[in-house]
Amino acid sequence: MKWGESKIMNCAEFQKVLPYIFETGGNTDELEHLKTCPICSDLVQDLRYIADQAKLLLPLRDPSPQVWDNIQNSLEREGLVKPQAARAQSAGKKKIASRE
Repeated sequence: MKWGESKIMNCAEFQKVLPYIFETGGNTDELEHLKTCPICSDLVQDLRYIADQAKLLLPLRDPSPQVWDNIQNSLEREGLVKPQAARAQSAGKKKIASRE
């Protein structure tokens, strides 16, 4: 290889540096391989699609306290957890008993 010539990148080399390419945008050799290789081009397109779709799965904000209260109430009605008032009273009795 002469000075100034770039080495032709193969798929294994490209895929090895793929995380770096996503972070930086890639260098000339990497971008050239991406333009000329349908396998790696499809792979990058699929990964970008997956990353975009994954962003949609993340909640944009926490639910309001009312949502958590509704969940708690439903669990209490179904008998899956003790009612909050009973738990609070029970916790208060334990504190008093431990002081005696």
